[in-house]
Parts: sequence; C-alpha cells; structure tokens
Amino acid sequence: MKRQTKVCLSQSLIRLGTHKALMFSACVGLAGMLTFFGCTKPATQELDQALAQYRQNQLNEALPLFEQAVAKNKNNAEAHVWLAETYRRLGKRNEAVKLARRTIALDPCNSFAHAILGDAYNPIYSTWESVNADSTWTHLQKAVACDSTDGNAWVSIWSEAIHRGDLPMIKRALSAAFKSGFFTKAALAYNRWMLRHLPEQALLVTNGDMDTYPAVALQEAEGLRTDVAVVNRSLLNTASYTRFIRDHYKLPLPFPDSQLDALGAFKDQQGNLITVSDQILQAWLQQKASGAFSRPIAFSVTVDPSFTNAIKDHLQMAGPFSLWQAKPAPAMPDMAMLRSNLASIAPNDFAGPFASAQDRSPVRQAFTNGIVTNVTATALTYSEALIKSGDFSEAQKWLSWAEEFEKKTELGPSFTEQITSMKAAARSGIVPDKK
Repeated sequence: MKRQTKVCLSQSLIRLGTHKALMFSACVGLAGMLTFFGCTKPATQELDQALAQYRQNQLNEALPLFEQAVAKNKNNAEAHVWLAETYRRLGKRNEAVKLARRTIALDPCNSFAHAILGDAYNPIYSTWESVNADSTWTHLQKAVACDSTDGNAWVSIWSEAIHRGDLPMIKRALSAAFKSGFFTKAALAYNRWMLRHLPEQALLVTNGDMDTYPAVALQEAEGLRTDVAVVNRSLLNTASYTRFIRDHYKLPLPFPDSQLDALGAFKDQQGNLITVSDQILQAWLQQKASGAFSRPIAFSVTVDPSFTNAIKDHLQMAGPFSLWQAKPAPAMPDMAMLRSNLASIAPNDFAGPFASAQDRSPVRQAFTNGIVTNVTATALTYSEALIKSGDFSEAQKWLSWAEEFEKKTELGPSFTEQITSMKAAARSGIVPDKK
C-alpha cells in the first residue's frame, strides 16, 4: 500500500512550484497542525539549491547546502533523507545510516530512508564494517511496503533478489518497477530499439543501468525478445548473478559451477586489471571462435571501449550494438542492419527525459540523456558509408533525418558540426579517397 507521507503542506507545494505567497499563507494557517506532525517550514532556498546540485551529480557542492537545510529544519524529514543519501553516495555510511534513522523517527514509513538503509547495509557493494545482508533485505522490503510505487527500491530489490536466488521476487520487482513509471518513455524506446534487431538467441553485453534495467524490465513486462540473454558487465563480477543468467536464459557458462566462487580479479603482465567479468566474457569469445558456443555475441555501443578495443577488429557495427565475428569484420558496417534499425525509429518516442523525476540517482539524472546520441551516431555512420559508396542523395536524406531527430531530444543538437560537414561532402558528389 502506498504510504501517506507526513510532510509540510508548504514543502509539497514547493515541489510543485506553487507561488510563494500561497505557500506562506498555507503554512501560517496550518502552523499548529504542522507542528503536531513534526514539520516546520523548510529552508526552501538551501534545499532547492542542494537538490539542483545533487541532480547535476555535484555531491560535494550539494552536501553543505543539505547540511544547512537540516540545521535550520531539525524536524524536516525531506531535508534529513536527502542529506542521508548524499552521505551514502559519498561513502560516509555511518553518517548516512544515522540520518536515515533520524528520518524514520520523523516519518516512520519513509520509503526513501528505508531504501538508503537497505543500500548502505548491502555487502555486495560495500566493505563497510556494518554490512548485513538481512538488514538490506528487511529495509528494502519495508521501503516498498511503505510506497509500492518507489521504483528506486524495486530496482534494488531486483538486484538483491538475484543474489538471494528469489525468482518470484525477481519477476515481481521488474514488473513493479516497470509499472511505477521509473523507466521513462525515451529510455524504454531506446531499449526496445536495442533489443528488437538483435539476432535470435543473441547474448547482449551491456554496460550500465539504463541499457540493462529497462531491457530486462521489457522482457518481463512485455515479453519482448526473451530469447536474448542480457548480460551486464558489472554484475557479471558476482557469482550469484552469473548463476542467475545461466539458469534464467539457459546460457552455457565457460566455467563449471564449482569454479565460479574461486574466480577473482588479477593483474596481467602489463599491469592491467582483469576482472571476473573480463575472464568470463573472454572465455565466451574463445568458445565462440572454436565453435563451442552457438549464440551470437553482441556488444551494446554503450560498453566501455577499453574492453572492446582489444576485439574491435572482430566487431561489425549494426546500430545500437556491434556483432562479434570469428574472422576480422568488414570495414563497412552492416548496411542492411543499420537501415533497418534506423527505419524502425519513431523519433517522438525518444523525446523527453531518459531519467524519470522519481529516479534518485544523480549519475542517471546528470548523464543518462546522453545515451540518445547513439541514435544520431548510428545515422551518421550509415550516412558516411553511403557517401563512401557514392549514394549521395540517400546520405543527404539520413543526415537531414539525424538533424531533425536531435531537435526532438531532451539533450538537443550534439552533432551539428559533423552533420553540416557531411552534408557538404554529400552535396559535392565526390567519393572520398579510399585509403
């Protein structure tokens, strides 16, 4: 059941952008009631400034402003909980836990505070001396009991349920996060685009949150491309996640089960850190090269180039992903695949934010909208190949498409100079020298 949050009326109005005069009169009229519920008039200036810095991932700049807001409003739950989350993200877990518990004292069913405690105690992501898996699970469960629409908590529950081997909760968490609106229209459009054109039974290697969470949520909620094994590079460092994808996707692993827990990171002769994830992925590629692994292997274009650089000669660009091939890949991208990928796009679906208003990750708020540039980059890659092949009119068509597409996105134009230069090359009617 969704909790009834006890917050100041003025605080709620601030978040809605209501006129200050109305907020002031409302608080004055309800002063006695607000005091009874443990609310005082919030320090709107500090809190609003802190939230603005936080959402730009400027946590060190946000921290003193949150601290000021708490100092001026010792009974304000919102100020306390945001300060707690900032402490947690800065690695100050003792302070984070103290503030989160103070928030719960002010507002016993504060979903955000319980989610902070769940994440702070999680032993998977921390070496803090007080980590406790049972505390993590208890507080995450409490978070969604207080607010069943808290997508942040449901995403954390999905990850923790994987580590606990709780398949029903894995499915429930994905469905709940999807229904909560945590994944925006644009984020879902991008992930649909990425999934739809993959080869049958592909293994798709993803990099981060927003090329993984929406994809697996679409598989669960819409039944979209459930044949594709979505494998997150970071999560692949944990044995529990590796076993989950093995069982969930019927995905053969390159190591026996008894060896998974013994795998560890090491440095090679050049001093490069080789993670568990790197070892598993490299073993899959070796099996693919020998014919012992039958699934097509694709890498999302969001995957860090530091990993794919060693295999780049075997990757062929195909839109939002590149396909690995045993023999060195052709220099030209897969033109049929690129055209099919681009033709399937409804630009209006990619308009708007990629991180929802309820998303409390400052990293996703600050940077997720940049993922849309992969669409434009695909159109430019296709157009460049068209110019090299002498199909100038088709190149101009897709360059104009890319120009209009960018205007619809929240990020706005990012490739203006490249598009202008390529349009000039297409109009010249001269095929570039092939070197």
